Amino acid sequence: MGDQRAVPAKAWLVQTMDRRPNWFKVKHTHAWLAACAFGVLLYAGIHAQPSPRIRIAAGPVGGSFYETAEQYKALIERKGYRVEIVPFQNTSEIEARVADDRAHLDLGFTAGSRDAAGTAKLISLGDVQLQPIFIFANRRAERSHPIRAFSDLRGLSLVLPPRNSLTSDTVLRVFALDAIDEANTRMAFLPLRDAIASLKQGAFDAGLFILAADSGLVADLAKDPDLAMIEVGQRDALAAQLPYLNQVTLPEGIYDLPRDIPPRDTRLLAATISVVARRDLAPATAYAVLEAMRDVHRQRTYVNDAGAFPRYSGDGTQRDRLVDDFYRSGTPWIYTHLPIAVASVLDTYLTPLLALWVAMSALNVVYEMERVRVLLQTALAHAALWWIRRRRRRGAPPPRAALTLARKLASHLAPEARGAARVLAELRRTIGQ
Repeated sequence: MGDQRAVPAKAWLVQTMDRRPNWFKVKHTHAWLAACAFGVLLYAGIHAQPSPRIRIAAGPVGGSFYETAEQYKALIERKGYRVEIVPFQNTSEIEARVADDRAHLDLGFTAGSRDAAGTAKLISLGDVQLQPIFIFANRRAERSHPIRAFSDLRGLSLVLPPRNSLTSDTVLRVFALDAIDEANTRMAFLPLRDAIASLKQGAFDAGLFILAADSGLVADLAKDPDLAMIEVGQRDALAAQLPYLNQVTLPEGIYDLPRDIPPRDTRLLAATISVVARRDLAPATAYAVLEAMRDVHRQRTYVNDAGAFPRYSGDGTQRDRLVDDFYRSGTPWIYTHLPIAVASVLDTYLTPLLALWVAMSALNVVYEMERVRVLLQTALAHAALWWIRRRRRRGAPPPRAALTLARKLASHLAPEARGAARVLAELRRTIGQ
């Protein structure tokens, strides 16, 4: 008896459990779908965010590249980034290192594009300044061996920054044009500060350095009474041979007006310094760097006119539409008025969202056109039905054109269309279908 009474209770429990999972499954399906949608949106938002850290490849500490990078850092960090400056003695390797995925560098300085192999991974952010090739000669050696051209350096003892620095790379190219090499001229390649110290101590006849004209290192060398700043000739010819070199004029007395240092306007060859960045640099980061470049370099310097830099005239292989747009129109509105996180999401997904909106709009247009077609067909069906009935009430046969129109409408009008089922049925009865 106990087992028999338990049967209905068990059956009720089974039925209840059978009914409950349907509601339970539907509810959990909606929850899973909502969770998946939230996860996708969260991932998309995180994926669109730029890295909070920027690594800049610069020259040795105290050099012009490093000082410029420090100016960039101060401006960029105001926008919430953390900037790390990575010093390089071998500055001619900076471009290749930025292109190297393993180095984890975002941007760096260069003088002319040299690394063809890494070009595809880099974009030019623009030229930022002209840095002269300074030749400082020991006055004693210069009096016995006047220097009027680069070729006059042949046979002297010279000190330069490290062999793989931009200075040495550029100077050795100039030397090659003047038949100067290590077989006929003693050359030493030392870290920048060591090279300057050795020159000031008289260990070498002359030293060559590419530095910003307003660098403290240059001012210190120019004021040294044992050293002379040299102006060389053949500048036009050398600039024609090496297109990234330009002529500049260093004003008389710029380093010391009372002592008139230098004692006359000094014409020098200068290298065009550029900034290159990874092609995959986030747009928000690129705009932050470009704004810093603009703020740092638009002022007048000892050899650069106000507003001359930064400028965008790099070779075509490293041009980028984002940088082009910045130099034409500045930073986009969303990056100047919205938080970086919001602007990055909008910039990343605005195009696909617009494409989706256009597609949905097109589908809506097709849907509305279909509704208009059905309404027109329904109206024509009503008109044909009225015309046929009117003719029959008068005892006249319906016109052939009316019957033909009615048959076509009966074959094309969809019965599931709103308001069409009744008129379609009446139309078919009327024409005998």
